Amino acid sequence: MTRGPVAGPGRLPALDRESARELVRELAQAAATTRTGVLRVTGEPGGDLHIVHGLVVMVDSPGAPGVRELLARPGRTSTGEADLRVVTMMAAVDGCFAITSGWIGNCFWQSDPHPESADAPGTFEDTAPQGPGFEPGWLLLETERRLGALAHGRISPHRNHVQLTERGRVLLSGPGSGHRREILLWSNGRRSCRDIAKLLCRSLYAVTVEVVRMLDDDLLVIASVEADPAPLDPAPIHGVTGRTLLPRRRRGASGINDALPPSPPQPMLRGGQRSLTPRKSERTP
Repeated sequence: MTRGPVAGPGRLPALDRESARELVRELAQAAATTRTGVLRVTGEPGGDLHIVHGLVVMVDSPGAPGVRELLARPGRTSTGEADLRVVTMMAAVDGCFAITSGWIGNCFWQSDPHPESADAPGTFEDTAPQGPGFEPGWLLLETERRLGALAHGRISPHRNHVQLTERGRVLLSGPGSGHRREILLWSNGRRSCRDIAKLLCRSLYAVTVEVVRMLDDDLLVIASVEADPAPLDPAPIHGVTGRTLLPRRRRGASGINDALPPSPPQPMLRGGQRSLTPRKSERTP
């Protein structure tokens, strides 16, 4: 991938928070010096960016499914090396989105995770995750697009839990819920977008966008902290449990469409919820 300068704060308004600036600066420095190592971001959910020669080869965050989880999506079939590269790209961008959409503490470079002696074989570069590397500037711009698209979505992918409205229950109990069914199924007041994304082996961004649209359609509502949530496992519907309702194969199961940002959701004022100030976001054809 062609190297280029990391976009500055003027081009990254969503990443211009003081806590995120340090991450942008460290990635810019890593790209300029072709550094190799692990950049750890503390916070909630936080995560690690694995960097080799200035390129990001993997982003690992507890806030988003990784490559293995995305590959394990039910009904998914692999098409080989090209498909693996796309999934790796999806996981890297989604991991960076997970880190930056949460609370960021600080950034620091991890000490060598393999502290062998100088004479011993094996360095971090030898043991680092193998695969395609992504230029930090591109990764930050893609992250900026996702943050901008959800700037007025009034939900945190990590903190807010979602639950069904009466309209959502009616849709779930009938035959017409379509691709939204799997999200409705696990929205019981005790799960966040992050929880649902991991259960479904789907990207956090794609699940969050769909949840925002379902909030707008009055199918879901953000659960009150004081509310008495439903049991963890969904109640059986027509004698079938939630786990068996997850389809084995279906159109779009590969997750390839999750690599492209959907059109941004529309703002909504409902139930006393406060809408964030809308921000102009990039539209993807």
